[in-house]
Amino acid sequence: MRRSMTNIFFAAALLPVAAFGGNAGPSAADAAVRSLLADALDQTKKSGSRCQAIKALGAGRDEALLLSLAEAAADPDARVRACAALTAGETKNGLAADMLRANVKNYLASAGPEKNAAGNRLAAINSVWALGEIGGPAVMSDLAKFYRSSDDTLKINEVIAMGKQPGEAAAAYLKGVAASPAETEAVRAAAFEMLEETGQSASIPGLQPSRSAGIADGDMLFAGGLTGDITEWVSPDTPVGHAGIFAGVEIKNGRIYVLISDCVPNFFDPGGVRNIKAWKHFTHQFKYPYYGNRTTSPAPTAAQRRQIVALALELGEKGLKYDITHFSQKGPVEFDCVGYTEYIYETAAGLNPTDDSYETGFGWPLTPWEQFSSLAVNETPAPPHAAAAAFSATQGTPGPAAEVLKINFFGVAGKLPDLPAGSAPARAERPAP
Repeated sequence: MRRSMTNIFFAAALLPVAAFGGNAGPSAADAAVRSLLADALDQTKKSGSRCQAIKALGAGRDEALLLSLAEAAADPDARVRACAALTAGETKNGLAADMLRANVKNYLASAGPEKNAAGNRLAAINSVWALGEIGGPAVMSDLAKFYRSSDDTLKINEVIAMGKQPGEAAAAYLKGVAASPAETEAVRAAAFEMLEETGQSASIPGLQPSRSAGIADGDMLFAGGLTGDITEWVSPDTPVGHAGIFAGVEIKNGRIYVLISDCVPNFFDPGGVRNIKAWKHFTHQFKYPYYGNRTTSPAPTAAQRRQIVALALELGEKGLKYDITHFSQKGPVEFDCVGYTEYIYETAAGLNPTDDSYETGFGWPLTPWEQFSSLAVNETPAPPHAAAAAFSATQGTPGPAAEVLKINFFGVAGKLPDLPAGSAPARAERPAP
């Protein structure tokens, strides 16, 4: 369903309810809040209007109101669960923690069409992110349990959420993930970043590479963003708001970095079209969830992937700018994030990720959600019983990295199994492509 411009200001029109400090009398404020709350919880209404109401009510601090909003995180409609989870995280609504845990547990336990449904997946990802924002004594343990059966997209969100938790338990777990060649390099890069965020050493001498980066070079990456959260682009149940190009990984000085090319508003640091080496920058200071990697169907060939990466890295060094009006989505001098990734695929590989009808006329502007929805999932699936590195890690060449892995999440020393056959040999550095 295409966007309806009349809904853009839905939340803005209703939010000046004096319940949050306006000038209307108490009875008018109470009536406005009750009306919004009725919309938020009315399962006969469309998810878009319900999510707008949830967002508007999120600024309230009344406990009864927060409890009602928390219950929306367990709504039968997965799209409502997804936006309610985001709001719970943004407002640090601890009353929603049990519903958020249930979202993740139910998703991980599901299979087939239920697990593949975009709404269920978004609700699980947003719930992991929200738990990281809310925090609390039980959150680290919850995240560690989820990690064991998560795919890479969830793992990256879980690792980022762990890095927001205080205490030695999170640091020990992150060190285990960062050191383990059993984990993909995309996940390990996130662990190194969060170690740095928490003031820990983000370098491990003797580091072994993974057998896989976990993301194919040239895939598109997606996260939440300024043009994709609940208040933007009218579709509050579709929080995808930022896109970029995965350009590979770099192993340097005992650490793994991701390489991403994207385009962000010029006031960002760095801004415009840029090449970055951190999930932190791609998720705007960890402010938004990471929604995974996708590509066209059919997928680019190996040669096309090399061309996509080469052009992205080239443009990322030219100082090109972001067009905040979105009139110049696809350059060639000014872009927005989704237009930039579209341009790279079209120019470097002759592939058209999203139908042109989304870019002109009533379809304009092309949004990250529309691009995300048009592409094929290309993510690393979760193994049946994926073992978290800090619980069950692989033995590498003896040295500091192996020593890190000898202490599990609970601080108990244990024997490490041998490195699986076929693992990549150790190498100290992997330069950027």
